[in-house]
Amino acid sequence: MLHDRSGHLLQSLLENPAFRCWAEGRCAEDGAMWEKWAAAHEDGQAILRQAVEIVRAVPVRDEHLTDEYIQRKVSDALQAAKRQEQMENSRKKESFFPVFLSGWNVAASLLIVVGLGFALFRIYHNAHPTPKAAEANLPANALKEVANTERPFKYVQLPDGSSVVLHRNSTLKYPRAFTGKKREVYLTGEAFFEVTKDPDRPFLVYAEELIAKVHGTSFSIKAVADEKEITVAVKTGKVSVFSERASPTLLLTCNQQATFERTGAKFVRSALKSPVLLNIPIENQEFTYSETPAATVFDALAKAYGVNIVFDAPSLAHCSITATLGDEPLENKLKWICTILEAKYTITEDSITITGTPCN
Repeated sequence: MLHDRSGHLLQSLLENPAFRCWAEGRCAEDGAMWEKWAAAHEDGQAILRQAVEIVRAVPVRDEHLTDEYIQRKVSDALQAAKRQEQMENSRKKESFFPVFLSGWNVAASLLIVVGLGFALFRIYHNAHPTPKAAEANLPANALKEVANTERPFKYVQLPDGSSVVLHRNSTLKYPRAFTGKKREVYLTGEAFFEVTKDPDRPFLVYAEELIAKVHGTSFSIKAVADEKEITVAVKTGKVSVFSERASPTLLLTCNQQATFERTGAKFVRSALKSPVLLNIPIENQEFTYSETPAATVFDALAKAYGVNIVFDAPSLAHCSITATLGDEPLENKLKWICTILEAKYTITEDSITITGTPCN
């Protein structure tokens, strides 16, 4: 029977960028992780299979639909599927839908018929947060500037969901919305990046004379204005680095580093035992957990990203997490954790609040 918990899990999957990336075939290497997810939940295989069918069934993009509209339509469709099943069960008659269709097939059919073009939550993948009221009247192409002048490191969330951990005495400038074919940010100082995967829109970091181009990976950049070198160190994935003053372009992979010597305008590549460049926790943290208490996981995330995570310790005291979170940005990690815990989160500039029901 279609029930609230299953509906919640289905909706959580559809809203999860990491899941959609795998379901669409763009992150095939994550298959084992989603099989573990299915094994950890009641009816997990059926829910996972149905979510994949929904993602693949509606390829239409519609950049004008809002997040709220999509969420409301998904909720409406799931509720309609639930009512449909209850009506059919009460009548004890042969269903209008073929016998082999489960409640989840009904939900998928309704979602498709609703025809949202759904952008199928791909809109979520490309969505941009609504600017704060104080910024609403600024030009669409205005750059927002975040400077870290006091803390050892500071968390910055970009409009596409990418994470930046900004080192002390560093500044990051970025558009209030990534609207073009490229996602471009400007760094002075030192920062660690976890970039949301989007093959259609490359991510570029302009750091003094160096440019780093990525599609989705984690890496550090050190580009201090008065220093002789600019350095990039890759934790996961691939990063291309280049400069108008030097050639050729270097392609860096996991545990590789490139140093741009500003005086001679040349790149030097080197291998690393670990991708530590800025000496901040997130550079060598793995985010792999096996039946780990939720409080321990939240504390680790808070220390890695330099944010304050508030949660109801008594309610989550008996909750544990088994997951490999990888190099996904912080918000993706939160979505995954909250899916496991059936919890919710809210993000403000410097704080994250987790709310949920007690674990059995």
